[in-house]
Amino acid sequence: MHSLLCTFGLLLAFSPGSPAQEPANPDAPFPASSALAEGVSPDVLAVLGDLVQGFVDDKEIVGAELLVIKNGHSILHEAYGWRDREGQVPMETGSVFCVRSMTKPLIGASILMLVDDRKLKLDDQVGEYLPSFDVEGFRGVTVEHLLTHTSGLPMSLLLSKNLRELDGIQAVADLGPGHELDFEPGSAFTYSDQGTDTLTALIEVVSGMSAVEFVNSRILGPLGMQDSVCVMTEDHPLRARGCVKYAGSRGQWSRFWGPDEPPLFPFFLGSQGLYSTLKDYGRFMDFWLRKGRPVKERLLGSRFVRKALTPGPHPMKGPTGLPELHTAYGRLMQLWMGSDEGADDKVVAFGHTGSDGTHAWAFPEQKAMVFYFTQSRGNTTGLRVEEVLGELLLGVPFDANEAAPPFEQYLGYYMEDDENDLYRAIIRDGEDMALEIMGKGVVPLTYVGEDRWKLRPNPSESLTFDRSEAGVVTGFHVGDHKEFRFEPSSDLPDIDEVAAQVAKFHRIDLLESLGPLRLSGAVTIEKQKITGEISTLLAWPHSIRMDSEAAGQFERYAFDGEAVRTFTSVTPLTVHEGERAEMLRLDSPLVRYGDWRRWYPDAQVIQQIEGGGKKVLLVRTGGTSAPARTLYIDLDKGGILAEDSLVHLGALGRIGQHVEFGDHREVSGMMLPFRTEIEFPNPMIGTIITTVTSVELDAELHEGVFELED
Repeated sequence: MHSLLCTFGLLLAFSPGSPAQEPANPDAPFPASSALAEGVSPDVLAVLGDLVQGFVDDKEIVGAELLVIKNGHSILHEAYGWRDREGQVPMETGSVFCVRSMTKPLIGASILMLVDDRKLKLDDQVGEYLPSFDVEGFRGVTVEHLLTHTSGLPMSLLLSKNLRELDGIQAVADLGPGHELDFEPGSAFTYSDQGTDTLTALIEVVSGMSAVEFVNSRILGPLGMQDSVCVMTEDHPLRARGCVKYAGSRGQWSRFWGPDEPPLFPFFLGSQGLYSTLKDYGRFMDFWLRKGRPVKERLLGSRFVRKALTPGPHPMKGPTGLPELHTAYGRLMQLWMGSDEGADDKVVAFGHTGSDGTHAWAFPEQKAMVFYFTQSRGNTTGLRVEEVLGELLLGVPFDANEAAPPFEQYLGYYMEDDENDLYRAIIRDGEDMALEIMGKGVVPLTYVGEDRWKLRPNPSESLTFDRSEAGVVTGFHVGDHKEFRFEPSSDLPDIDEVAAQVAKFHRIDLLESLGPLRLSGAVTIEKQKITGEISTLLAWPHSIRMDSEAAGQFERYAFDGEAVRTFTSVTPLTVHEGERAEMLRLDSPLVRYGDWRRWYPDAQVIQQIEGGGKKVLLVRTGGTSAPARTLYIDLDKGGILAEDSLVHLGALGRIGQHVEFGDHREVSGMMLPFRTEIEFPNPMIGTIITTVTSVELDAELHEGVFELED
């Protein structure tokens, strides 16, 4: 006999893990989607866009571009205000901004790549590579100090310098030892452009190439960041999309640089020199979300990604609009931290800001990124953007299905234009609506608008319902595949007649006089080439116990009429409730062949099909208010030939199964299958076969046998 539990412990050990996340597409990142499709409130997203437009209207900024990415898809990408106010050139999506301090995470990534390459160590003294630091008072400065802004170097030593009089980044680094450190290295935190520029010089010495070449070859190139450049030369093609820079305050913005002027930085400053677009910088942040492997080739070891996103030894205090979070700093990466009750702080978001008014936030748990770029230096509107992001991404989760039409419009039975096609059902599944495919599983659906629902396990696929001119749902289609809604024919046999015919064929009720029945046999999991033993004990009217053992694993399941219990070699004795208990309770010959009026009060004949030279009735044991099993009934004899149902399989969760019952034999007037084949849609599991080899009637029952107390 078949037991759902006989497969549970074995497949928990031998089933494959979850598939790896698909790599990002460097050629076409962040395809467009909608807020509903990605589970984000359209109303709150609209508030965010209106907020930025209000900043422009109120002259708090000159222009801006906003990009919101959820689940790898762009759900909002808009431009606001002016790219060039004096030239009356409006801001457009794809504009090029100087991201200022948002350059720092690229330098942090570069240094960690060199450490990953074993060309550098975090505790190395900078003086080992830069001779100017090999002097009294500076020998204690390490690479780690520079990465965490704890070196003691000041914010900047360039404010009084003419960059064009300096001979590149090495000259900038050499300025440091000419000034006394603000504090002993490692003892405090001071945000330092000077420290990051020193790291930029270090990259050149250690790698043997210019910092520009290193960043291009190890980051920009592999990530496909073709709209990013370390130095905006006078003839660079990105200047055509470059934003004019403004400084000042609300209503008093003055132009201080334009794309028709000489480069603001004549050489690459790792502290602030990068020019980029929102989507390009999105590729870089996605690199971190994907733990250093955004493409097939890993660019940075995952432990160094974790290192970058771990707070440094001293706090970075700063304002934030993200609710109940506080700021911190990792390895050239800003962090927004939160804490669960009784737990340590965790990174809720990470990213960086730039002094020209650029902002990037990545939210790992929410699989979201937001980019808000302005060219209005020193504005504080990003804090108010954060307030809306708190509601959009960190507030009460948005349920897109709440915006859907009533589920009742869709619930029902569907099939192809073929009377012999097995039906599908649109059902309620808890709080969700779902597509039930017999023997395969239940696919939860998420509303994305206009009668379209995405298949949650595969968001790239969507199911669209079709309606008549009167607005009644008539079917659905997935791509070119179409299904048509139908009502079970009134010509089908009455369910009570079918139930009586099944009971008459199988006569499981004879157990009341025959006494307990024990069926023993073998179980084979073909794909894993595992064999074992299985035993089923049945006692009228409802008690059942199943025991299985294979490959050193055992499993026991029992139902005593009140409670469902399991006990395995890897889990303790457990009393089950809810859906899991119901699945186990109904997986019994006493139910399958017994009194349907008790166990299947909502059973209905849905279809009649031809199969194996027989006329077969499909009986659904429940309506559309929840998943239900489907029984295949031999119309002429009344025997149950097969069954489609759901099963819980450990780490795989709930999946479908198709069960074939064969080799029916008479046992003291009862007709029972002696061979069962269970087929799973997961090809790594395949088919499980159970066979009965011995039968014992009036089996002795010891105390506690149906409570698993032995």
